[in-house]
Amino acid sequence: MAPPFNSAGLAPQKKPNPLTVFQQTLERDGISPWRARFKDRETERRYIQNLVETTLPGERMLWYLVIVTYVGYCLLDVLTINEGLETVLTMRGIVACMIAALVPLSFVPKIKPHFGWLSAGGIWLSGLSIIAMIAIIPPEGAPPYIIGVLVAFVASSCIMRIPFLVAAAAYLSTSAVYVAVLNMRPAFSDVDVISGHFFMLSIAVVAVATSYLQEVRSRMIWLRDQQLQRDKEVIEKLLIEATAADQSKINFLSMMSHELRTPLHQIIGYAEVVSNSFKAANDTGDNLRHLNEIHGSAHVLLSRIQKMLRFVDATAGKMKYEIVETSAQELVDVALERMRAPLEKASIHVETDALEDAMINIDIVHTCYAINNLIENAINASASGTTLHISGQRLDDGAYELAIRDEGRGMSPEQVEKAMKPFTQNESALVRSREGLGLGLTLAKHIFEDQNATIRLASDGHSGTCAIIRFNPPVKDKAEKTDAKRA
Repeated sequence: MAPPFNSAGLAPQKKPNPLTVFQQTLERDGISPWRARFKDRETERRYIQNLVETTLPGERMLWYLVIVTYVGYCLLDVLTINEGLETVLTMRGIVACMIAALVPLSFVPKIKPHFGWLSAGGIWLSGLSIIAMIAIIPPEGAPPYIIGVLVAFVASSCIMRIPFLVAAAAYLSTSAVYVAVLNMRPAFSDVDVISGHFFMLSIAVVAVATSYLQEVRSRMIWLRDQQLQRDKEVIEKLLIEATAADQSKINFLSMMSHELRTPLHQIIGYAEVVSNSFKAANDTGDNLRHLNEIHGSAHVLLSRIQKMLRFVDATAGKMKYEIVETSAQELVDVALERMRAPLEKASIHVETDALEDAMINIDIVHTCYAINNLIENAINASASGTTLHISGQRLDDGAYELAIRDEGRGMSPEQVEKAMKPFTQNESALVRSREGLGLGLTLAKHIFEDQNATIRLASDGHSGTCAIIRFNPPVKDKAEKTDAKRA
């Protein structure tokens, strides 16, 4: 017969059996379902060693508390017992000394890994002594010492670290002795015997189940902590390696930039000297043209080396800023003046009619350099004869937003996402039509963010790209500045 289908036309999924899921979890963690311990001996040894280091000191404090509580019941004995009081007090004193004698054993190195057996022994002795008191004291007027067994079982199964099989043996053997006492002593009625059996069976089942779950849960938590610790160590190692690799890259760029800049200055200087000598000799032929090409290429290379040095300084946090209140119109005018030659060479018109003037708090030198990088990118992406639109406005929250939009080929969402990454080009390195290092946007982003400003790119992929810079209002203190930067 075909399985029934729900309203969506799908066969209902069968809910997994909780016991099956629990067993699969234990198998995954390498825990024996019947013994509540790791199957691998080495893993179990390391777990026990961890308990010795972290749990044993607290376990000793619990033993002291058990001894004090057990002896403290002498007051109840004196107040409530009329017959057999001497026997009860003697038994209580002997058992208290036996339990106390277990504590020094926990300091013996060979016994330390088995301290759970000592805990089980103390609980077993206290339980048997309480049952013995029940057998000695007449039923009439005797205190309900069975509550002491309940407290000992439940408290030890929830708090103490006792191996499951050892704990189960202690609980079940104590329960068997209690049942035997009930059956053999004629002073108890049938109702007392039946209720005693039911009560003791309930206590034993709860204690055994609690001890099982406690041991399994403790091992699962330890296993998760071990995995988290290993993951943390791996992440720290990878972070150190990544930091070292990034620092090596920065050191390499800094060293190469400095080493290349010195000979480039010499090439430019000698090219100018030779060029001036040719001009003085009225030699304006191919030699002068070749020298001019050398001179121009050297300047381009020097500019790129200086950009790499700026990138190194920005990445290392070495750039210094002098924040002053500056006119947005003045900032744009200075940036355009520096880019006048490239704009004229590319025949690109600049439109600034939508630029609203306002005062913003910036470092004008670094900010102007960042805007020049954005304009340079716009020139490279635009065709000859197009227009570069620069607009700006004061927002309601006090921030100032400056937008630089070109009419170029645009950027895809993937290109926008990776545009801020260093040494990234929108075209393949083998086929790209524009030269450059791919550092312009990265540098601009560093400079803006260091001044509590942000930059984002917007493009529909085919009709230009807009770089939007948001100059946030100045923050009042360092804490607000940190929160703003994080946001």
